[in-house]
Amino acid sequence: MARRAWSRGRRRVALAGWIALGLGVLALVVGALWVGGRVLTVANNLKAAQASLSAFKADVLGTGSTTTAEEYRRVAADTGRARSAAADPVWRLAEHVPWLGPNLTVLRQVSGITDDLVKDGVGPLATDANGLTLATFKPRDGAIDLAAIKRITPAIGTFDAAARRADARLAALDLGPVAAQLRKPVLKLRSELQAITPVTAEVTKVLPVLYPALGGDGPRHYLLLFQNNAEERASGGNPAALAMVDVDHGRITLGQQPNSGSFPEPYKEPVLAFPQSGDWDRIYGQHVTRYLTNITFTPDFPTTAQLAIEMWRRQFGGQVDGVVSIDPVALSYLLKATGPIGIGDKQTLGAKNAVQYLLSTVYAKYPDHVVQDAVFASAAKAVFTAVSHGAGGFGGYAKALKPMIAEQRLKAYSVRSDEEQLLADGRLANMLPADNSAQTVLGVYNNDDATSKMSYYMDATVHVTAKMCPATTPTWTVSTTVTDTLTPAQVATLPKYVLPNRKPIPPGGDRQWVQLYGPAGAKLVSASIDGAPVRWGDSIDAQTNTVTDATGAWLGKPAVQGEMYGRPVGVVSITMAPQQSVTVAAVFSGGTSPSRDIAVSHTPKVHEVPVTIDRTACG
Repeated sequence: MARRAWSRGRRRVALAGWIALGLGVLALVVGALWVGGRVLTVANNLKAAQASLSAFKADVLGTGSTTTAEEYRRVAADTGRARSAAADPVWRLAEHVPWLGPNLTVLRQVSGITDDLVKDGVGPLATDANGLTLATFKPRDGAIDLAAIKRITPAIGTFDAAARRADARLAALDLGPVAAQLRKPVLKLRSELQAITPVTAEVTKVLPVLYPALGGDGPRHYLLLFQNNAEERASGGNPAALAMVDVDHGRITLGQQPNSGSFPEPYKEPVLAFPQSGDWDRIYGQHVTRYLTNITFTPDFPTTAQLAIEMWRRQFGGQVDGVVSIDPVALSYLLKATGPIGIGDKQTLGAKNAVQYLLSTVYAKYPDHVVQDAVFASAAKAVFTAVSHGAGGFGGYAKALKPMIAEQRLKAYSVRSDEEQLLADGRLANMLPADNSAQTVLGVYNNDDATSKMSYYMDATVHVTAKMCPATTPTWTVSTTVTDTLTPAQVATLPKYVLPNRKPIPPGGDRQWVQLYGPAGAKLVSASIDGAPVRWGDSIDAQTNTVTDATGAWLGKPAVQGEMYGRPVGVVSITMAPQQSVTVAAVFSGGTSPSRDIAVSHTPKVHEVPVTIDRTACG
């Protein structure tokens, strides 16, 4: 009896165990199905949210069919459902399961991050931008909608802050044990945020001052410089054509359009003194501060702008609130957005022919410089009218701005310290940054010294070799090769106005000053012209130079070195005959905390300047 009772008890225990195991398996199956269903819910809602965000973007761009507020309600509902589904207790319990758990944890975290981004960032933007598109901010009939700018400004800042928080939270996720199928969309989201936050950061900085800058608080007056690349200057070209742009409560009008003939050439005394902390007199002399046509000899646009403002005030008086500079190549980019325009001499300018016409054809067609100036003024006015009246699409202007800024063809300066500080942080204000923190930038600039329009035919290349090794002083060798592309047959066809009128320059040749700037805080070790070492003079002004055997001194063009804008700089004179190339090289060492990211700033020329950068291996 006892044996049978023991046997029955054993069977009951076994049965209970099997029941418990079965229930456990059932619980796991049910839990797995539950979590699986929740995962599907999260995935579907995040996918729907992504589609809604794309629609939201289309609405902002003006290509969608709904309002931003409607799309926001949809995307917020999607991300809210995804977040709720991932907050289930069973889900949190499943996060402890090997392999599966880390994936569920990241999916839950991403759902929360996305929902916060939508509600904290997209929501305010959708509300304030409702009914607005990018086209709203395009000039119409000579005016910009300032009310729309004022309305959207706070929301852009809110969105930027939310996007940065989301990016930081995504960066903190542990994606190591996560499956590729999940890691890929997470990384894509980070990539999209990292692409948009630099834009929103800039817009957030600019928008608060854009309203007053466009005359929201009273009239503003901006001096517009047109730099002629056919006569090169470090900043681009001879700024012989100018215009005053008046802005009042968003309405933009074109005022006076004088040219260099309206100003003394030269002024009896320097218009402004620039002792600063550098060797201004040695490097530039007085010709930059006494001639309007030379104020762009420096790559430092604030210096150029201050000279331009003072010269304008002396001739015309009135208030000048800032300076903007563009060149014909930049105009050709704008013409891609506006479409072809007609100018005063019954010529049609488009993106493909504007540069050649304005920098070459016009000199052959009109030998009289007065007529040339009238053509330039007509072209400037026609482009201004097209832009200020909203010709073309907003997307076209965005595409045009990118190369204009990247190639340093668009520059701006403000007399107001808060506005200038915003500009100073970007490429619009300075061709050379103040330090090496973001990039180690070297400068290569060309200044015409033939009083000609020969720069149209001068091509250049730039090469940098960098050696940045641990425990050693970094060195940079920068060289530029300038080539006169003219053939003797072409020389015979050029108008006299285009050809050099300085001696001794070969027919069809050119002479220019080449400026080579090193990294901030570095030292200039040596320089050469076609391999021959440069011997430095002590002044660019031949009359005050005391080093009789300085390179170029026999031509009255002594080479000089010194320091400007916290950087070492060497300046040499070179002369090219048709089909001839000349190479200038300089070696720099040291620098203040140089970044390993190396870049070159160079004169915005008529044609593209190929730049190559090599690194010497450390051994």
